[in-house]
Amino acid sequence: MTPEISIDAEIDLSEITPKFFRIIQQMAPFGPMNMKPVFKTSYVRDNGYGKQVGADKTHLKLNVFQGDNKRTFNSIGFGLGNKMEFVQNDFDIVYALDENEWNGNKSIQLLLKDLK
Repeated sequence: MTPEISIDAEIDLSEITPKFFRIIQQMAPFGPMNMKPVFKTSYVRDNGYGKQVGADKTHLKLNVFQGDNKRTFNSIGFGLGNKMEFVQNDFDIVYALDENEWNGNKSIQLLLKDLK
């Protein structure tokens, strides 16, 4: 038995805008009977600052972009630290959208479910 991740839609990173995020948030509250939508984006790259994080390096923190669009998205993958080898070239990601707040600044963050 192999675990599977159900993907709701395949999108490009350029489609992720504050308006798109607000529309997704209107589907809240999220929980067991109403899970956050899961997206797939193909052929992304890390900007070179990706790293394993956590005391035991079990998590993965990336800044990903797609194609010629150099707009990056902060991404965090809990329990995906062992997948660091995949971020050397183009790779695919599966994620949910999340909001990150740091020092009073809010930004859209990708909550990675898996990558290959």
